[in-house]
Amino acid sequence: MSYSIIISESAEADVREAFLWYEEQQSKLGERFERNFQSAIESIKDNPLKIEVKYRNVRIFFLKKFPYGIHFTVARDEILIIAVFHTSRNAKKWTQRNA
Repeated sequence: MSYSIIISESAEADVREAFLWYEEQQSKLGERFERNFQSAIESIKDNPLKIEVKYRNVRIFFLKKFPYGIHFTVARDEILIIAVFHTSRNAKKWTQRNA
């Protein structure tokens, strides 16, 4: 099955915030984060149902080289990215969002 990816505004803001923070730490580190994020999105898109459900119907895919989890749901042929949270944050905060 082919899935389409929808990234919520909140999740886009999460990615932008992480990108900017990493760029402040070291030149090009934000770009590495962004590439890792895009690679994770492709992995999710390839087989979203193999990723374990963590909260209600929300699944979390963890980035390989950065301490972030991509929180998403799957409905029919759509994957909705709800949040991209640092692993030290309370993961349940996604419930406060209107994706």
